[in-house]
Amino acid sequence: MIKMNKQTMVFLILTLVTVTAHSEDSLYQQLGGKPAIEKITKHLLDRLLNNEKINFLFKETERDDLHIKIVDQICMETGGPCKYEGLDMVEAHSGMNIKYSEFDIFVEDFILAMEDAEIPFRLQNKVLAIFAPMREDVSYE
Repeated sequence: MIKMNKQTMVFLILTLVTVTAHSEDSLYQQLGGKPAIEKITKHLLDRLLNNEKINFLFKETERDDLHIKIVDQICMETGGPCKYEGLDMVEAHSGMNIKYSEFDIFVEDFILAMEDAEIPFRLQNKVLAIFAPMREDVSYE
């Protein structure tokens, strides 16, 4: 049997409570809430609009409007209080003829934007797992 003093036992209990509480947080909360999502989105748009490989896809887009829509969508999809009220992904990208390779470039910029915002790798993967299935809705071969 392991003997523990009172301080060690209190420390272990507090650690368990903290870990349990953190694991029950929504992905939205784990990311850092709306301020973190705003930061990710700013970095993402900076990258996308300056990426010569895909910035033509955004030439008809108003940056501030796109920023709001992306923030709302990430917020909602990660369990936050926001409500995304834009078009669904099929409607929003209909007629744009986005290729898989262009979608993949978007994802690369999204990952770099999350790194810029100092989002931990494990949380990046959780976010990507939510949005990766949208590839089929947005792009083709």
